[in-house]
Amino acid sequence: MRPLRILFCIVLLTPFAFGQSGTTPPSSQTGSSTQDSTQQPQNPLNDQLQTPPQDTGKPKQQTSSFNLGDTSSGQDTSLGEVRLMIRNTEINGDQTRSFLSPGLNRLGEFNYYADHSFIGTRRIQFLAMYRGTNDRSIDPEHNSLQKGYLRIFGPRDEYVFGDVLVNFSRMSFNQNIKGVSAAWKLGKKWKLSTVGGVYTDRWGSLYKPFSETPNRPYTSGVAGARLEVNPTRGTSLGFNFSSAEDMLGSLPATPAGTPPLPSSNRLGSVDGHLQYKQLRINGEFAESATIFDKRTNEGFVNDWSTDVEGSWRHNRLAMRAAYVRFQPNFSSFNARQTVDLQDWLIRPSYDLTDWLTVDGTIRRSNNNLAGQLPYGMITWGPEGRFIFHNLSFYRRGTFEIGYRHRLTTATDNSIHHYVRDPYAEFTMPYKSTFFTIGYEQRRAIDDRNPAQSSNTNRVYVSLRGIYDIGGWNFNPQLRWELERQGSRPQLPVLYPLEYDSNRLGTVSLYAEAPKWFIIELDFRDASATILGPAGYSRPSYAAAVTYKIANDENKKLIFSFTRNSNFYFPPSPSFDERVYGVTFVYRFGHRGR
Repeated sequence: MRPLRILFCIVLLTPFAFGQSGTTPPSSQTGSSTQDSTQQPQNPLNDQLQTPPQDTGKPKQQTSSFNLGDTSSGQDTSLGEVRLMIRNTEINGDQTRSFLSPGLNRLGEFNYYADHSFIGTRRIQFLAMYRGTNDRSIDPEHNSLQKGYLRIFGPRDEYVFGDVLVNFSRMSFNQNIKGVSAAWKLGKKWKLSTVGGVYTDRWGSLYKPFSETPNRPYTSGVAGARLEVNPTRGTSLGFNFSSAEDMLGSLPATPAGTPPLPSSNRLGSVDGHLQYKQLRINGEFAESATIFDKRTNEGFVNDWSTDVEGSWRHNRLAMRAAYVRFQPNFSSFNARQTVDLQDWLIRPSYDLTDWLTVDGTIRRSNNNLAGQLPYGMITWGPEGRFIFHNLSFYRRGTFEIGYRHRLTTATDNSIHHYVRDPYAEFTMPYKSTFFTIGYEQRRAIDDRNPAQSSNTNRVYVSLRGIYDIGGWNFNPQLRWELERQGSRPQLPVLYPLEYDSNRLGTVSLYAEAPKWFIIELDFRDASATILGPAGYSRPSYAAAVTYKIANDENKKLIFSFTRNSNFYFPPSPSFDERVYGVTFVYRFGHRGR
């Protein structure tokens, strides 16, 4: 099999290595191979001061374009925030059903962000988020450093110490770690990125004595590297390596072969991106070596995975196709990929007229790729839809009608069921008001167990508006859903038709006065009637009034109230929780203009 994998990898990457030099690069590439390999946590203060930022140095969710840091227009920035909160929580009924902490709870947070010039064309950034609270529903730690990093970067290099969001490629490395990251631009076409550290839930988990926490949060030592090259405009290649080593001390002591299983994982992958005129292709091939339980003497188990997707447009026709395959023993602990799955999709779309678009999809998924299971599952998912838009009698309205079909079978013929799902949706904007109404019917048929068959009707209505009246800004939203399911669960003994229904209603209002005040109101109710008889109702209410001290956006008092109720039928231990709170927020600092 190994020669076949190597041959497949060569065929996959040939277009990327010999792309056309005259290709016009896209304005925004979405391939994972060209994304920033190290992105810092977003600055929590980026929208808090009145003056909009010109360049805060925060990471952007677009491709790096081979630039490690833009320092040409950077201006010195220092931003801070102090947040103090006190709230009283009342829990009536069965307190075990509530996640909140009853009684008087307090919280204090201090956040600080700085971005300054540093040694010539380089810049230095610093972010710290510290929290102290006695409310375990907010944070199980009384005092904790939530996030923190120090970043030094320039046009050709970058160094990050602390929290780092690593994004090498889809299959190799894509998660937030605590450690050290470095990247360098080598010449005009090459870029090298490296990272090392630990993956865990919080900074406090790193220095807690093992004796105090017998069941410490999951912790893993991780490392990785990526070498990226742009052979021509519009093409790129990436060579990735990632490693993960579970720390035995962070997991409960259990016998070998029982979960949780401490593991070792190594992975190498090659990914590429090609953009030529209206054709775009992204692909990656990866191979992993994994020890699934370090407490045994088993060796590394190898397996592979691949992912290819592309799109092409010509005049009114648009095509998209994708194929992924994850072998049963393929593992990527630093990217958390699915295992034992093969999935392909083809989606054509054609603009028949200026007011009608036809869109279709065919998709197939299956497992049991190595024949390791007693039987495999195969799912087909064809669907199609007509989209009416720019209608002569109503230019802004959109009407969509479609049909979805899902067929699931087992290779041993023990399972055979399908779902038919026609639907329609109509959106009607009028000035600054948007009204949507939709309906769908899901008819599920199980040929092997008729008692599992059902017929479900779903109706939903929503209304959203944005209004400016006398200097006041109003933003009301309303949504209501009803789902009613009919079934005969007692087949073949009895044949009565039984109905279950689920309901969801939400109403919210945001109102901002010209000065001083902001008002927020929200109501949500999720309820169900289940044959038995049984059911539940879970209404929740929330209200908040924000007072701007001296009409300053950076000094606020927030008065809030929240009530969540859970009622069950037949009667069972329900609960009702109410939270009254006052929060003071003070923001300070200055932005570069």
